[in-house]
Amino acid sequence: MREPSHSFILDRAEFVSSAPLDRLVEQPSNSPPDFADRPTARDGPGPEQKLLWASLVIAATMALILWPSTTLSYVRTGLWVLFLVVSVIRGIAVFLSAPTQIEPPKRARGGRLPIYSIIVPLYKEANMVKQMVRNLKALNYPHKALDVIFAIEADDSQTFHALTRQRLPPWMRIIIAPPGSPQTKPRACNVALDQAVGSLVVIYDAEDRPHPDQLMEAAYRFMAVDEQLACLQAPLRILPGKGFWCRQFALEYAAHFETFLPALAKVGSAVPLGGTSNHLRVETLRQLGGWDPYNVTEDADLGFRLASAGFRTEMLTLPTWETPTARFSVWLPQRSRWLKGYMQTLIVWTKSRSGLSLANQASLWLTLGVSVLSALIHGPIALLLLVQSILAVCGWGPFISSTGLVLVATAWTSAALSMSVGAKRAGIDLQAKDLALAVAYWPLATLAAARAFYQLLFKPYYWDKTPHKPEPLRTAP
Repeated sequence: MREPSHSFILDRAEFVSSAPLDRLVEQPSNSPPDFADRPTARDGPGPEQKLLWASLVIAATMALILWPSTTLSYVRTGLWVLFLVVSVIRGIAVFLSAPTQIEPPKRARGGRLPIYSIIVPLYKEANMVKQMVRNLKALNYPHKALDVIFAIEADDSQTFHALTRQRLPPWMRIIIAPPGSPQTKPRACNVALDQAVGSLVVIYDAEDRPHPDQLMEAAYRFMAVDEQLACLQAPLRILPGKGFWCRQFALEYAAHFETFLPALAKVGSAVPLGGTSNHLRVETLRQLGGWDPYNVTEDADLGFRLASAGFRTEMLTLPTWETPTARFSVWLPQRSRWLKGYMQTLIVWTKSRSGLSLANQASLWLTLGVSVLSALIHGPIALLLLVQSILAVCGWGPFISSTGLVLVATAWTSAALSMSVGAKRAGIDLQAKDLALAVAYWPLATLAAARAFYQLLFKPYYWDKTPHKPEPLRTAP
């Protein structure tokens, strides 16, 4: 059963709009979302995709058998060209993403703030509950205009008891997702969305510490424009950490959320959303059917679904801080889930009925497509270059060609520029060794890609849970 919602009365009419309260939240909807009219990862690849892939595999196999040297030469040239194009685009993104001055949000006299629903999906996160509740209480938004929903699973009694021990205020409530399949974060979010009372909604994960003014900025941004702006993505920043994994993870996030995503948003392209801190209009989200429960990167999928329906996504300025991934044993399953979800999303949105424009298809391939392809080939290319260099030093073969060296240098320079600028914007103390060690970090994604491909075939909806630890007090900027 679901936890009944707390009722509350909004008595600050000068700041709060009461219109969304007309919706009854005590009665859950028993009808599952209808996926018949929209692309979903549940369907898997379509017949045309299977035919195309089979044809490519057969053609590539025949070419390697009949013309091995020529085929490998063309493949190598194609990969170098891809690296060069992506490097140039990422370099351009650094300059396109230059932040614009946005006036800090101010509470207008006599203005009305919308009711804001905050969905916090939790699964086996009992140790994070106290920190999460504290972070939510720190938000500078009228508490009586907040509707915080902790969405938990029926088999997670520890998290449930941890929440009840917190003596939650009336504007926080617990909803228990009924047992079912797939047991994923987006499925739990859909259950919570069904009972949300706000006109705006945001997703926060257990480890998140959103900037106290983030909701206020988002509310005023939504109120200032038309409803075609359906989503605002907050930049995600990694809390300071030590060690190889923490540093590389933080730089990767900085390059992605401080340079590449803002550039996509500025040119009006589709934006693959981050896994948390997506602020959305509730009515629009419900019209689109919520999140795809069968996609393990439901956030990226939603970004392209918004674009296909003609809606815009923009970036907020105020961030959400997250704890870093500090060990390989944690990083690998998490990265595998991301890559598997990217593969699912590519399958969904490259079908003939996807409805994406050519510009948004380009965004799809430049973001998710390049991420998957890079993960697949970084390891083999790094190994090939290493072996070729060792053989050349020993006098047993030619060294890397000058063209190859130029392309490798261009790719690294582009990545270093993106990481450096992103780190500065995110407030990360960048060190030269961090940039140098990135070349050892990137090839490891091939291990995650192989694991992701295996799971896509045999466990497509399995959710690799990322364990979290409470952050030390006051470690965020």
